[in-house]
Amino acid sequence: MKKLYSDVFYVGGYKWRILIFPKGNNVDHLSMYLDVADSSTLPYGWSRYAQFSLSIVNQIHSKYSVRKETQHQFNARESDWGFTSFMPLGELYDPARGYLVNDSCIVEADVVVAYARPLPLKHACSIEFEDQDQDQVIFIIIYFIKII
Repeated sequence: MKKLYSDVFYVGGYKWRILIFPKGNNVDHLSMYLDVADSSTLPYGWSRYAQFSLSIVNQIHSKYSVRKETQHQFNARESDWGFTSFMPLGELYDPARGYLVNDSCIVEADVVVAYARPLPLKHACSIEFEDQDQDQVIFIIIYFIKII
C-alpha cells in the first residue's frame, strides 16, 4: 500500500503535512488525510484542533470538483485525520472525468487552526507528488491556511 506525504508546512508554529494513498488505504478509493508531521517527537499530552477541507479539483469543469470537510482534535493517538474513502479510484483515474489531466491531479487543502487568542496569518504554497509506480501521476497540493 503506497502512501505519499507532502513536504512539511507550518501553520501557527505547528508542523503539518498531507498524507495521500493514491491507490487507497485498503479501499478502492483515494484516501487523504491531514497529518501532524512531528507527532512522534511532541511532548506527552499534546493536542491541537483544526477545521479543514480537502478537495480534488475537476480540471475540465470546476463545478464537479469534490470537496470534503471535517474537524478534529489531533493528539498522539489520532495524529492524522481525513477521509479513507474520498472518491472512487475509477473516477479519479478516468481521464475523461477531468480529475486527472496530463497525468496531474490537483488536491486543495483549506486548514483553519483555532487559538485562544486570534493570530491573523495567511500562507499559501503548492506541493507536487510524483508517483514512481507505473502511472506517473503527479499530485499537486495547494494549501489555503488561515489561523484564527
